[in-house]
Amino acid sequence: MTPPRRTRGLFHEITEGVYWFLVIDVMVALASAPTVLVWTLLSPGPVSAVLFVVAALPLPPAIAAGLYACRAWRRDRELVPARHFLRGYRLNGLDSLVAGAPVLAVLALLAFNLSTGGRAGTSGLDILYLALGAVGLLVLARALSIVSGFSFRTIDVFRLTAFTLLVRPLSTLALLSLGVLTLGIVLLIGEFVLPVVASLLLFALWASERPIANLLTERFVSSPEPAADDAADGPLPHEGS
Repeated sequence: MTPPRRTRGLFHEITEGVYWFLVIDVMVALASAPTVLVWTLLSPGPVSAVLFVVAALPLPPAIAAGLYACRAWRRDRELVPARHFLRGYRLNGLDSLVAGAPVLAVLALLAFNLSTGGRAGTSGLDILYLALGAVGLLVLARALSIVSGFSFRTIDVFRLTAFTLLVRPLSTLALLSLGVLTLGIVLLIGEFVLPVVASLLLFALWASERPIANLLTERFVSSPEPAADDAADGPLPHEGS
């Protein structure tokens, strides 16, 4: 006869959570180290604005891996955050780069136009560039959220990104709010603090994207009915996907 599982106390839950967030912070910091290194060497200028965005290429795999780790932890309750992160990085690293690189290329072009717009007297276009940049970041965040939990073709990832941004306005608003919070952290403190709070931001992103995972699971994933505890988190990518 299997002995009953002991009830987990509040202190146990808190210490596990703190440990999990700290480990994910370390993993994200390591994965994004090339980005932070390049950022520290940049000086103001149009070319630097482009390099600032291009240097962010290591971030999509780190974000996708972090979201994978969030989903795995909440589903299995296994306190092995580093293993979850590395598995998510291995499974989703290439897909997240393929999905994120085109968006970053567009953002780099917008950053160059913004950095040279003042001198060209095109301040009216700056608002348009900023709006397009915000849309690009929304697309990037939603695409990485999809990649971290599903194995779709890249073109389908972008189609589903556009679809979900339009049909789930509340989730889009939550995504936008999280983006404003992140921007506020960057402007008030600095972009170098992001790796320190990365685990909190990733967990908030995962939580806000759960309705999207549910929607995609119900409408676009053909699989056996999952257990009740797993249904809310959506399917994990299969090994080798």
